[in-house]
Amino acid sequence: MGSKRIAFLPVAVLAMSLDQLGKFYTMTTLEVGARIPLVGNVLALTHVPSMGAAFGFFREWAPLAQLIGFSILALCTSVLILAFYRGLPHGEQGSAAALGAMLGGIASYALDRFRYGSGLDFLHLGPITSNAIPDLSFADIAIALGAMALIVELLANEMAARASERPRA
Repeated sequence: MGSKRIAFLPVAVLAMSLDQLGKFYTMTTLEVGARIPLVGNVLALTHVPSMGAAFGFFREWAPLAQLIGFSILALCTSVLILAFYRGLPHGEQGSAAALGAMLGGIASYALDRFRYGSGLDFLHLGPITSNAIPDLSFADIAIALGAMALIVELLANEMAARASERPRA
């Protein structure tokens, strides 16, 4: 098995880079509020500033309070991710990649907050005229997929441990 380092940092950099490139492209090509279909009625490129964080937390706060609140949230979650990463066994590439994706998404959000004072959602799921599903960014996807991968791995390991404890007939 390879080192967990092979997965952690490259995935973090990839997640952050894809998110930042998507935001750069969106900011340079679309006006605020515009939507362009990418894949039929399934996926569109959009340009929507995002004042909230983590499901809208801090949305109603003053800009400086938002920056402080988001900075504290980003710092705490980054420290937790790094602590979990340090505790991983050497060959745990799957968990390391999941943690890297989460860290990359969080780092991208933090960079946006310091540079622009807000985030930017640039992906729209569903019909172009529908607002049923909130707009999102690649950082959202990286964080969610990383968390889901860790949950799936935890459940799989728990099931395997319980199966090995069962008496064999």
